[in-house]
Amino acid sequence: MGQHDLSYRQFFSHLRMIRDLLLEIVGEKWVEHIDFDSGELVNTSFIFKRDKSRESDIIWKFRRKGDSEPVYVYVLMEFQSRPDPSMPVRLMVYVGHFYQALLDSQPAAAWRKLPLVVPIVMYTGAERWNVPTDLGSLIGELDPSAEPYRLQVRYYLVDVAAYPRESLALVNSPVADLLGLERSADWADVRSNVHRLRQNLTPAESALRETFRSWLKEVVLPRLGLAAAPPTLEEVETMLAESIDRWNQEIREEGRQEGRREEGALMVLRLLRLKFGPPAPEVEDRVRSADADRLLEWGERVLTAESLQAVFQD
Repeated sequence: MGQHDLSYRQFFSHLRMIRDLLLEIVGEKWVEHIDFDSGELVNTSFIFKRDKSRESDIIWKFRRKGDSEPVYVYVLMEFQSRPDPSMPVRLMVYVGHFYQALLDSQPAAAWRKLPLVVPIVMYTGAERWNVPTDLGSLIGELDPSAEPYRLQVRYYLVDVAAYPRESLALVNSPVADLLGLERSADWADVRSNVHRLRQNLTPAESALRETFRSWLKEVVLPRLGLAAAPPTLEEVETMLAESIDRWNQEIREEGRQEGRREEGALMVLRLLRLKFGPPAPEVEDRVRSADADRLLEWGERVLTAESLQAVFQD
């Protein structure tokens, strides 16, 4: 499992992150019935003991508000960096394993009703997610009378790349900041999202702050050519600000050099035109693509050269 997916597992091991994800990103009506103060992580190793790879999943257990049945709601999170055509079938298997583990933990008579399990797939890849979000659509038809037997397993998809930027900007939450950082296109975007993140995390949330700092160090900053990260988010933001200033200075200097090069090319072309007549297209292309030092050399040669070939001789 890559560092990126491991980081997401760490992110959503924090109650604040799963709470904000459900409230701010998922936002469906059933979320209002969850008692978030009751949230606890489920040990997945005993559920998927035959498949060690399933330990990458995050499962949260919540009590539902009131005394209605079932008492608990489980949220199963799966993290994907590329589309998987088998995802509906995989989730059917995971949910089946989960229910079997619950039944094994207590006699069947103890369960008045099985709890609801809500699968959520968080996809962080750049390629478009084109996999159905329900198992039923993958199953062939037979006859309308057979429809009651069509399996229905559905998951909620959080497609990071497809989530509207303007919607993220309206959400003051570390989850929105995480999605914003994931989609950052340049240093300025990263700095802006780090600044928002600092405002949305309280000093008391030190563990979550460290998870973000570690992720920035291992995943985000290397994309920008920055190999090291300071020990705090505040210092990360300062470092980004200094890097942006330095980058802007380099861009301005490159712009000035490019301007001087273009001026030199125009001057050489003007001298050639005055002495030898209009230059051929290939000569003009050669002049316009030359560097500043070569243009200076050619400009001096025009003054004494007897022919066009003498100007460009090596």
